[in-house]
Amino acid sequence: MSSEFLYIGHRGTKAIFDENTISAFVKAIELGANCIEFDVRETKDGKLIILHDNTLDRTTTGSGLLKNFNYYEIKEYRTKNHNEEIPLLGEALNFLKGKTQFMIELKDNNIKDRILKTVIHYNLLKDCIFSGRNLQELRNIKNSYPDSRICYNITKGFDFKLNKFLKLGKINNLMIKPDLISLRSNLVTKDFIEVCHKNNIKSLAWDFLSYRDARSHIKSLIAEGIDGILFDDHRNIAEIKLCLNPP
Repeated sequence: MSSEFLYIGHRGTKAIFDENTISAFVKAIELGANCIEFDVRETKDGKLIILHDNTLDRTTTGSGLLKNFNYYEIKEYRTKNHNEEIPLLGEALNFLKGKTQFMIELKDNNIKDRILKTVIHYNLLKDCIFSGRNLQELRNIKNSYPDSRICYNITKGFDFKLNKFLKLGKINNLMIKPDLISLRSNLVTKDFIEVCHKNNIKSLAWDFLSYRDARSHIKSLIAEGIDGILFDDHRNIAEIKLCLNPP
Protein backbone atom coordinates (compact mmCIF):
# COMPACT_ATOMS: atom_id res chain seq x y z
CA MET A 1 0.00 0.00 0.00
CA SER A 2 1.20 3.49 -0.78
CA SER A 3 2.84 5.37 2.11
CA GLU A 4 1.33 8.62 0.84
CA PHE A 5 -0.40 10.58 3.59
CA LEU A 6 -4.14 10.72 2.99
CA TYR A 7 -5.67 14.20 2.94
CA ILE A 8 -9.31 13.16 2.78
CA GLY A 9 -12.11 15.61 2.16
CA HIS A 10 -14.81 14.42 4.58
CA ARG A 11 -18.03 14.58 2.53
CA GLY A 12 -15.89 16.91 0.43
CA THR A 13 -16.07 19.61 3.05
CA LYS A 14 -18.61 20.64 5.66
CA ALA A 15 -17.45 24.27 5.81
CA ILE A 16 -19.01 26.99 3.60
CA PHE A 17 -20.09 24.45 0.96
CA ASP A 18 -22.89 21.89 1.24
CA GLU A 19 -21.57 18.48 2.20
CA ASN A 20 -21.64 15.60 -0.28
CA THR A 21 -22.03 17.84 -3.32
CA ILE A 22 -19.91 18.17 -6.44
CA SER A 23 -18.93 21.72 -5.38
CA ALA A 24 -17.72 20.46 -2.00
CA PHE A 25 -15.67 17.75 -3.66
CA VAL A 26 -14.09 20.14 -6.14
CA LYS A 27 -13.20 22.69 -3.45
CA ALA A 28 -11.52 20.05 -1.26
CA ILE A 29 -9.45 18.89 -4.22
CA GLU A 30 -8.48 22.49 -5.05
CA LEU A 31 -7.20 22.94 -1.49
CA GLY A 32 -5.09 19.75 -1.65
CA ALA A 33 -7.24 16.72 -0.85
CA ASN A 34 -5.91 13.59 -2.54
CA CYS A 35 -9.01 11.58 -1.57
CA ILE A 36 -12.70 12.44 -1.30
CA GLU A 37 -14.97 10.64 1.17
CA PHE A 38 -18.70 10.43 0.56
CA ASP A 39 -21.71 8.37 1.59
CA VAL A 40 -23.80 6.23 -0.73
CA ARG A 41 -27.42 5.23 -0.24
CA GLU A 42 -30.13 3.92 -2.53
CA THR A 43 -33.47 5.35 -3.51
CA LYS A 44 -36.75 3.43 -3.58
CA ASP A 45 -36.14 2.52 -7.23
CA GLY A 46 -32.57 1.39 -6.58
CA LYS A 47 -30.56 4.41 -7.77
CA LEU A 48 -27.28 5.04 -5.93
CA ILE A 49 -27.06 8.60 -4.65
CA ILE A 50 -24.63 10.48 -2.43
CA LEU A 51 -26.31 11.37 0.86
CA HIS A 52 -25.20 10.90 4.45
CA ASP A 53 -28.49 10.60 6.35
CA ASN A 54 -31.29 8.11 5.79
CA THR A 55 -33.69 11.08 5.68
CA LEU A 56 -33.80 14.17 3.50
CA ASP A 57 -34.57 16.61 6.29
CA ARG A 58 -31.19 17.84 7.55
CA THR A 59 -29.38 18.64 4.31
CA THR A 60 -32.03 19.00 1.60
CA THR A 61 -35.25 20.83 0.82
CA GLY A 62 -37.11 17.53 1.04
CA SER A 63 -38.46 15.70 4.06
CA GLY A 64 -38.90 12.05 4.95
CA LEU A 65 -37.10 8.74 4.65
CA LEU A 66 -34.99 8.37 1.53
CA LYS A 67 -36.18 4.81 1.00
CA ASN A 68 -39.68 6.14 0.29
CA PHE A 69 -38.59 8.26 -2.69
CA ASN A 70 -37.84 7.36 -6.29
CA TYR A 71 -34.93 9.10 -7.94
CA TYR A 72 -37.12 11.27 -10.18
CA GLU A 73 -38.60 12.70 -6.97
CA ILE A 74 -35.17 13.25 -5.41
CA LYS A 75 -34.16 15.28 -8.48
CA GLU A 76 -36.74 17.87 -7.54
CA TYR A 77 -34.96 18.65 -4.25
CA ARG A 78 -31.80 20.67 -3.64
CA THR A 79 -29.40 21.15 -0.78
CA LYS A 80 -30.63 23.66 1.78
CA ASN A 81 -27.88 26.24 1.80
CA HIS A 82 -26.65 26.55 -1.77
CA ASN A 83 -29.34 24.95 -3.90
CA GLU A 84 -27.13 22.14 -5.21
CA GLU A 85 -28.26 18.89 -6.78
CA ILE A 86 -28.01 15.62 -4.89
CA PRO A 87 -25.49 13.71 -7.02
CA LEU A 88 -25.66 10.18 -8.30
CA LEU A 89 -22.66 7.97 -7.53
CA GLY A 90 -21.90 7.54 -11.21
CA GLU A 91 -22.04 11.28 -11.85
CA ALA A 92 -19.52 12.01 -9.11
CA LEU A 93 -17.13 9.25 -10.18
CA ASN A 94 -17.27 10.29 -13.81
CA PHE A 95 -16.79 13.99 -13.07
CA LEU A 96 -13.87 13.51 -10.68
CA LYS A 97 -12.15 10.59 -12.42
CA GLY A 98 -8.42 11.22 -12.67
CA LYS A 99 -8.52 14.08 -10.18
CA THR A 100 -8.60 12.21 -6.86
CA GLN A 101 -9.04 8.95 -5.01
CA PHE A 102 -12.41 8.04 -3.54
CA MET A 103 -13.47 6.71 -0.15
CA ILE A 104 -16.97 5.31 -0.59
CA GLU A 105 -18.92 4.82 2.62
CA LEU A 106 -21.56 2.10 2.31
CA LYS A 107 -24.55 3.44 4.24
CA ASP A 108 -27.22 0.93 3.22
CA ASN A 109 -27.18 -2.85 3.35
CA ASN A 110 -27.00 -4.92 0.18
CA ILE A 111 -25.71 -2.19 -2.12
CA LYS A 112 -22.06 -3.23 -2.34
CA ASP A 113 -22.48 -5.24 -5.55
CA ARG A 114 -24.08 -2.33 -7.40
CA ILE A 115 -21.49 0.07 -6.05
CA LEU A 116 -18.73 -2.22 -7.25
CA LYS A 117 -20.40 -2.56 -10.64
CA THR A 118 -20.50 1.23 -10.97
CA VAL A 119 -16.88 1.64 -9.86
CA ILE A 120 -15.70 -1.05 -12.29
CA HIS A 121 -17.74 0.51 -15.10
CA TYR A 122 -15.66 3.68 -14.70
CA ASN A 123 -12.45 1.64 -14.31
CA LEU A 124 -11.81 3.12 -10.87
CA LEU A 125 -11.34 0.08 -8.64
CA LYS A 126 -7.69 0.96 -7.96
CA ASP A 127 -8.68 4.51 -7.02
CA CYS A 128 -11.39 3.57 -4.53
CA ILE A 129 -11.44 2.69 -0.85
CA PHE A 130 -14.61 0.97 0.34
CA SER A 131 -15.57 2.01 3.85
CA GLY A 132 -18.23 1.02 6.33
CA ARG A 133 -19.28 -0.35 9.70
CA ASN A 134 -19.91 -3.93 8.60
CA LEU A 135 -16.53 -5.66 8.57
CA GLN A 136 -17.90 -8.87 7.09
CA GLU A 137 -19.38 -6.99 4.15
CA LEU A 138 -16.05 -5.26 3.58
CA ARG A 139 -14.30 -8.60 3.82
CA ASN A 140 -16.59 -9.96 1.11
CA ILE A 141 -15.50 -7.11 -1.14
CA LYS A 142 -11.87 -7.95 -0.47
CA ASN A 143 -12.42 -11.63 -1.14
CA SER A 144 -14.07 -10.88 -4.48
CA TYR A 145 -11.54 -8.21 -5.45
CA PRO A 146 -8.20 -8.86 -3.67
CA ASP A 147 -6.65 -5.68 -5.08
CA SER A 148 -9.41 -3.49 -3.64
CA ARG A 149 -8.89 -1.48 -0.45
CA ILE A 150 -11.24 -1.59 2.51
CA CYS A 151 -11.54 0.78 5.48
CA TYR A 152 -13.34 -0.30 8.64
CA ASN A 153 -15.07 2.45 10.61
CA ILE A 154 -14.35 0.87 13.96
CA THR A 155 -15.94 3.68 15.98
CA LYS A 156 -19.39 2.53 14.96
CA GLY A 157 -18.48 -0.97 13.84
CA PHE A 158 -21.04 -3.73 14.17
CA ASP A 159 -18.91 -6.85 14.43
CA PHE A 160 -15.46 -5.89 15.75
CA LYS A 161 -14.96 -3.35 18.53
CA LEU A 162 -11.99 -1.13 19.33
CA ASN A 163 -11.02 -2.87 22.59
CA LYS A 164 -10.92 -6.25 20.89
CA PHE A 165 -8.88 -4.85 18.02
CA LEU A 166 -6.30 -3.40 20.42
CA LYS A 167 -6.10 -6.61 22.45
CA LEU A 168 -5.73 -9.00 19.52
CA GLY A 169 -3.66 -6.62 17.41
CA LYS A 170 -0.96 -6.32 20.04
CA ILE A 171 -0.31 -10.07 19.82
CA ASN A 172 -0.66 -10.31 16.03
CA ASN A 173 -3.82 -12.37 16.37
CA LEU A 174 -6.14 -10.50 14.02
CA MET A 175 -8.16 -12.83 11.81
CA ILE A 176 -9.25 -9.98 9.53
CA LYS A 177 -6.97 -7.10 8.62
CA PRO A 178 -8.58 -4.25 6.71
CA ASP A 179 -6.26 -2.01 4.74
CA LEU A 180 -7.33 1.02 6.79
CA ILE A 181 -9.19 1.68 10.03
CA SER A 182 -10.91 4.98 10.79
CA LEU A 183 -11.59 6.15 14.33
CA ARG A 184 -13.27 9.23 15.78
CA SER A 185 -10.53 11.71 16.62
CA ASN A 186 -11.24 11.95 20.35
CA LEU A 187 -10.70 8.18 20.66
CA VAL A 188 -7.41 8.04 18.77
CA THR A 189 -4.40 7.18 20.94
CA LYS A 190 -0.79 6.43 20.22
CA ASP A 191 -1.62 2.85 21.19
CA PHE A 192 -4.25 2.65 18.44
CA ILE A 193 -1.85 4.01 15.82
CA GLU A 194 0.93 1.64 16.87
CA VAL A 195 -1.34 -1.42 16.78
CA CYS A 196 -2.48 -0.43 13.30
CA HIS A 197 1.11 -0.13 12.12
CA LYS A 198 2.10 -3.38 13.81
CA ASN A 199 -0.51 -5.08 11.64
CA ASN A 200 0.26 -3.12 8.44
CA ILE A 201 -3.00 -1.17 8.65
CA LYS A 202 -3.28 2.54 7.90
CA SER A 203 -4.80 4.60 10.72
CA LEU A 204 -7.25 7.41 10.00
CA ALA A 205 -8.93 10.00 12.24
CA TRP A 206 -12.26 11.74 11.62
CA ASP A 207 -14.56 14.32 13.26
CA PHE A 208 -12.80 17.55 14.20
CA LEU A 209 -15.83 19.82 14.34
CA SER A 210 -15.93 20.13 18.12
CA TYR A 211 -12.36 21.40 18.55
CA ARG A 212 -11.70 25.08 19.04
CA ASP A 213 -8.36 24.61 17.28
CA ALA A 214 -8.76 21.64 14.97
CA ARG A 215 -5.46 22.28 13.22
CA SER A 216 -3.43 21.89 16.42
CA HIS A 217 -5.18 18.62 17.21
CA ILE A 218 -4.57 17.34 13.70
CA LYS A 219 -0.89 18.25 13.98
CA SER A 220 -0.60 16.35 17.26
CA LEU A 221 -2.07 13.23 15.65
CA ILE A 222 0.35 13.54 12.75
CA ALA A 223 3.22 13.77 15.25
CA GLU A 224 2.00 10.48 16.75
CA GLY A 225 2.04 8.81 13.34
CA ILE A 226 -1.51 8.94 12.00
CA ASP A 227 -1.64 7.99 8.31
CA GLY A 228 -4.52 10.15 7.19
CA ILE A 229 -7.08 12.74 8.24
CA LEU A 230 -10.69 13.16 7.19
CA PHE A 231 -10.90 16.95 7.00
CA ASP A 232 -14.24 18.55 7.87
CA ASP A 233 -12.96 21.96 6.76
CA HIS A 234 -11.15 22.18 3.42
CA ARG A 235 -9.32 25.30 4.59
CA ASN A 236 -7.23 23.23 6.99
CA ILE A 237 -5.78 21.00 4.30
CA ALA A 238 -3.28 23.46 2.83
CA GLU A 239 -1.78 24.38 6.21
CA ILE A 240 -1.41 20.75 7.25
CA LYS A 241 0.22 19.91 3.92
CA LEU A 242 2.67 22.75 4.50
CA CYS A 243 3.37 21.36 7.96
CA LEU A 244 4.23 17.94 6.54
CA ASN A 245 6.06 19.27 3.47
CA PRO A 246 7.76 22.56 4.38
CA PRO A 247 9.37 24.53 1.53
